[in-house]
Amino acid sequence: MLTNALKMILFIAMLLPTAACGKKQKKIEKPEIVHTSQLPAGWYTQEKQQLSQEIDHYLGIAKTAFEVAIDPAFIKALIVPHAGHYYSGLCAASAYQTLQNKNATNERKNHDIKRVIILAPSHTVFFNGVSLPYYTTYQTVLGDLKVDDDAITVLSKSDLFKKFPDPHLTEHAIEIQLPFLQKTIADFTIVPLIIGHIKNMAEYYTIAEQLKKIITDQTLVVVSSDFVHHGKNYDFTPFNKNILYHVRYLDSLAVQAIATQSLLLFDKVVTETKATICGREPIKVLLALLEQQTLGDCQSQLACYYTSAHIPQARFNNLINWKPLLDNDVADEKVQNSVSYVSLIFTTQQLTSLKKEDRLTGYEKKGLLTFARSTLENSLKNHNDQIQEHLLAPIISPGIEQKTGAFVTLNTKTGRLRGCIGRILSPDPLYKTVSSMSKAAAFNDSRFSPVTRDELDGLGIDISVLSKPEKVASADDITIGKHGIILTKIGLNNHTLGSAVFLPQVPVENGWNLKTTLEHLSEKAGFDKDAWKSDCSFEVFEGFEIKE
Repeated sequence: MLTNALKMILFIAMLLPTAACGKKQKKIEKPEIVHTSQLPAGWYTQEKQQLSQEIDHYLGIAKTAFEVAIDPAFIKALIVPHAGHYYSGLCAASAYQTLQNKNATNERKNHDIKRVIILAPSHTVFFNGVSLPYYTTYQTVLGDLKVDDDAITVLSKSDLFKKFPDPHLTEHAIEIQLPFLQKTIADFTIVPLIIGHIKNMAEYYTIAEQLKKIITDQTLVVVSSDFVHHGKNYDFTPFNKNILYHVRYLDSLAVQAIATQSLLLFDKVVTETKATICGREPIKVLLALLEQQTLGDCQSQLACYYTSAHIPQARFNNLINWKPLLDNDVADEKVQNSVSYVSLIFTTQQLTSLKKEDRLTGYEKKGLLTFARSTLENSLKNHNDQIQEHLLAPIISPGIEQKTGAFVTLNTKTGRLRGCIGRILSPDPLYKTVSSMSKAAAFNDSRFSPVTRDELDGLGIDISVLSKPEKVASADDITIGKHGIILTKIGLNNHTLGSAVFLPQVPVENGWNLKTTLEHLSEKAGFDKDAWKSDCSFEVFEGFEIKE
C-alpha cells in the first residue's frame, strides 16, 4: 500500500505539467548582435548634429521647391535613390518629406508607421534569393534601430529568405536610407532585406506572398534604387550626343512602366533598353506587391528626378540650387559618367480627391515649365541642331499624362501680353498639350508677330491647367476669380454666331468686376459690349496657374 506521503508526492507530480501548460511561456531573448554603420564620411556626414541639420536642410528645400500634397497617412511605399547625400540627398528628401506631419507646429515626425521594410540590391555579393539580416540592431549616427525579429522569423520560413551575412557587411543601399527614416518617422523597427538574383518571375510573386504576411496598415515599404548609370565606369555608353536627354528618356520609360504597376512591363523595358538600374530586383518585388494589391489600391506620384551630372552646376559647398536640376542642356563633354536619381511615392489616397492644383507635384509643375521653355528654344534653333521632340519631354509620370485642357501665356517682363493660346478640352496628355500650345502662343497667335530668339529670354511663361467646362444657367452664376468664362452668342436655329473665352485670372489681373468682364468678353467675340445681355450661353471652368 502506498503511504500517505507517497500519495501526496504523486498527486503533486500530476499537477505540475498541468500548471506548466497553463502558464504563459516566457519568450527566449536572442543575443543582441549590433551592425555598426560602416559608410565613410564621403557618403554622408558622420557627426550627429551636423547630419541632422543637413537632412533638415534637404527636407526644407524639398517642401518649398518640390511640394507634394498627399496625406502621409495614405503613403504605402517609396522608391528613393541611394547615392551619397551630396548627390542624391535632395531627391531622396523629396520623397521622405511626404511622410512628415503637415499640420503639426512642433512635432513633424510620422507616428503612424511602426515597421519599415527596406528592399535593397546587392552591389558587391552575388547570391540567390533574399538575404535576411544577421544582426538585431543597426547602430547609426542618429541612434540605434531595432530589427523586427518577429517579422524576420516569419520571413525565414520561406526557402527564398536566408540568413546570409556577407551582403549586409558591405552594402550601402540600406544604410544610406536610415538617417532620412530616423528624421521623418517617430518610432519604428526595420526589416532590412537585400535582394539577390531571382531566377524567374514566379519567385518575385513568392517573395511578395511571404512579405504579405508581415505587412499591416502601419508598414512602409522603401525600395532603395538608383536609375540609369551611363558612362565608361558602368560599361554603358549607347549615347554620344545629347547624352542627358537620351538618359532621361530611358529613365522616363522605366518610370512609366513602374507607374503601370506591371512587373512584366517593367522587366520588358529594362531588358529591351538594357537600362542600368541597379535596384531593378527590389523594384520588381515592389511591383509584385502592387499587382497583388498587398499595399492597397495605390497610385504613384513623381516627387523628383535629376542626375549626378546636374550636381556641379547646382551645388556650391553645402548649398544647392534646385533650378539647374531640371535643365538637361548639359554639355556632353561634361557628362563622362552619370547616375540618375528618381523618387516615387505610392499612395492609396486617390488623386481625384485632391484639389486640381494638388494633383501635380511641385516637381511636375516645374518640369512642365522647363519643358515649355525648352520646346520654344528648340523650335528657334537651326533645323540640324534641333533635338528630337520625344527627348525634350520631362519624365512621363501619371500627373502629366492626365488629359486636360491647358493654355500657355507669354508675357514680357513689364507684364505686356506677347501670346496666349490654349485648348479648353484636349485629347492629348497634359505635357503634349503644353508643348503644342507653347509653340502656338509663340508663333501662331494672330494678334502678334512670331517670337524671336532674341526676345525669348525676356519672356515669362504661364501655364493654366483647366477643368472641364460646365454650363451655367445665367451670368449670375459666374464667380470672378474662381471661374474661367466661355461666352457663346446664339443666333437663329441655335446657330453659333461667335464665342470668346477668358481664363480665371484675366478679370483679377485687370481689376474688372463681372459686368466689365462680360463687356470685354463680348467685344473679344466680335460684338458690341452689351451683347452678353441677350441670346448668350455661358460655360465656366476652373483652373490653376503654373508660373515662372
